[in-house]
Amino acid sequence: MEPVKDQKLAFKIALFVVLLWSTVGTAVKLALQFSSYIEVVILASFSSAVILVMIYLFQNYNQPTKAATDIFDDTSNKIKDNDKTPSLVTIFKRSPAFYLLCGFLNPILYYLVLFAAYERLPAQIAQPINYTWAIVLSLLAVPFLKHKLSLGDILGLVICYFGVVILVSGLDFRTGLMFDLAGVLLAILSTLIWAFYWIVNVRNSASPTTSVMLNFLCSIPWLVIMSVYYWQDFTFHPQTIAASIYIGLVEMSVAFVLWLKAMQLAKSTAQISVLIYLSPFYLWFFSTYFLVKKSIFRLSLHLLSL
Repeated sequence: MEPVKDQKLAFKIALFVVLLWSTVGTAVKLALQFSSYIEVVILASFSSAVILVMIYLFQNYNQPTKAATDIFDDTSNKIKDNDKTPSLVTIFKRSPAFYLLCGFLNPILYYLVLFAAYERLPAQIAQPINYTWAIVLSLLAVPFLKHKLSLGDILGLVICYFGVVILVSGLDFRTGLMFDLAGVLLAILSTLIWAFYWIVNVRNSASPTTSVMLNFLCSIPWLVIMSVYYWQDFTFHPQTIAASIYIGLVEMSVAFVLWLKAMQLAKSTAQISVLIYLSPFYLWFFSTYFLVKKSIFRLSLHLLSL
């Protein structure tokens, strides 16, 4: 069945997801200190696939009669009455091309492109450009999802985009020539891939957990090939492993499921997409909080040693 639209609930879920995403930046930096971005993508993706399977099995165990509900509502793909709980193989066979495409888009293509952009550009440049995926998503939702943009939505998108331009250029457009053009293009390409991924997934009538899990399971063959090819370059540093698992948990699994749920509940994609621009503020808040806390701790130790 098509989920009932609830803009308030979608807004709350999206706000929580943005809060989760705001904590990932530190984990990425820790992971990349000792390893390449390719190793981080592979480790985080495998971790996320395991976590998503665990979430799926937990939901099925607690709701055995609704293990795979809301999977198909298209008249040509309706589940039969005697097939209330189809297996993952059965679900995959109904739309194999869809899941294989999504598995390639995310996590493989999107994160490889995004981290390649981070490798070429300063973080303060790559991150704001990547955050414009929310703008791209809102615009693509008009022709693909038949969403309408109100005057307020358009004004909000313009303000958000102008804010990104200020962050990137500092209103000194001469410095734009100093940036790596390939890095800028990669960052822009990542926004298109990410927005297209969410647009395609909204078209899918599967439950969020089932949809995202199958996408990641379909990425495993690609991940295995990449692992074999880059095996000699892996460091398997404990910090990289721990940070990658955290990225897989927060960035690639829990947040994905919740964000897709928010997208399915939303009456207006634009109103929840702009929430992503709170992420830099959250990131600054957490960084400042932990910096102050660490400074107070050090000061306390110093006073005690006097």
